[in-house]
Amino acid sequence: MIQWNKFISTVALTVGSVAIISCSSSVEMGDIPSTANPQTEISKLEQMLNDAVTTNVDVLAPKEFKNSHEMLKEAKSDLADGEKQEEVLNDVRRGRTQLRKAYEVSEPRQGQAPGVFESRQYAIQAGAMDKSELKSDLKEIDSDLSNKADSLTKMSAYELSQFQKQYVDIEKRAVTITELGSSQAMLNGADKDDAESKAPNVFKKTEMALKNAESMISTNVRNPTGYQKSVDQANKQAIQLNQVMLMIKQNKNLSEKAALRMVSQNTQISNLKTELTDSEQSNDQLSTDLKKSNVNLDSAQASNEIQKALEAARAQFSSDEAEAYQQGGNLLIRMKKMNFTSGQSGLPASSLASLAKVSEVAKTLNAQSITVEGHTDSTGSEATNMTISEARAEAVATYLKSNGFDDIEVQSTGFGFQKPIATNKSKEGRTLNRRVDIVITPKNSTTVQ
Repeated sequence: MIQWNKFISTVALTVGSVAIISCSSSVEMGDIPSTANPQTEISKLEQMLNDAVTTNVDVLAPKEFKNSHEMLKEAKSDLADGEKQEEVLNDVRRGRTQLRKAYEVSEPRQGQAPGVFESRQYAIQAGAMDKSELKSDLKEIDSDLSNKADSLTKMSAYELSQFQKQYVDIEKRAVTITELGSSQAMLNGADKDDAESKAPNVFKKTEMALKNAESMISTNVRNPTGYQKSVDQANKQAIQLNQVMLMIKQNKNLSEKAALRMVSQNTQISNLKTELTDSEQSNDQLSTDLKKSNVNLDSAQASNEIQKALEAARAQFSSDEAEAYQQGGNLLIRMKKMNFTSGQSGLPASSLASLAKVSEVAKTLNAQSITVEGHTDSTGSEATNMTISEARAEAVATYLKSNGFDDIEVQSTGFGFQKPIATNKSKEGRTLNRRVDIVITPKNSTTVQ
């Protein structure tokens, strides 16, 4: 309800609000005054719906979200048809009521599949919703996930990983279209103009450059510094192909070699003008640029290491033992089978093998810091659960410090039952909630990408 309260707090309620007719219609009919501007209220509801997408409300509560969206469409239609102001405002009020219900439905489902919904947001941020080539694919994945919104806790780790993989694939495609779309269009156009026979060397070189850039994007999709160089090279190569084909068109029977020479001469003239313009750049600026380059290389390397560690962790742990997620520039390992004795914080002997695997992953990442988070189910008092979660997190942190990480920062914190990932109404859900999350921050870690 935090998000809904944030939205609704932006709406001013005046003394002249519509009288409340009955208890069942108090929110629907009373949250917008009759003197409000219909167009303004329509815009506000539209923004609320857009904001709801950023917290995955549209797939966590699809029915209620769709109802709200339908009322928005109705309000726009009524406004365009010249309906009475009160009728348009009633449409918006009903839309807000449905959106509020959507937040109520989605609230207990938030956090049940963090890796999946994080990947979905990355795909959306990459522009998947705005690209005609991807809209239908994203909608299909969202629809499949929406159909299972009320049973997320029953889904296997494999099913969740498949959803996550689909969103990551969409994200990669969105970034590829953004970064290389124009160059791919140039290559396609040159292909239609028979560039493969008229300028075979440049055509082949452009094909290879684009494939390499696509591969680098796939590997570093959330770290632009990791793929930018190859993208720039591919775009530059595509421009050269386009210029060569233009020269050949303008000069019939011109060879590829001659066309390349003419393009090169034009490029040299252009570069000379640019160098003259930039010649007053100071040594201090050059030094700053060099430092930034070094930082970018470090960031790219860190991102690659996280990807490798993520795959290695998933390979080491069984699905019921632990799960691994990328969390921005960090790696999160969710320990699902610690088997703590009820009410105690001593490390069970059966958990040591799993913790040893965590140590190996952290060493592979050359960890800069580690944070251990303890979580419990809702059985018992809040104070008791907070105490036991802190003690269990500290026990794991102590183990890590004693097994190769005494020279880095290893923190521990307990959350009690404040952050459940499943319902506490079933035995299976409570088992999932009794967990330890280990967040590993590698050296040169980037922030959320």
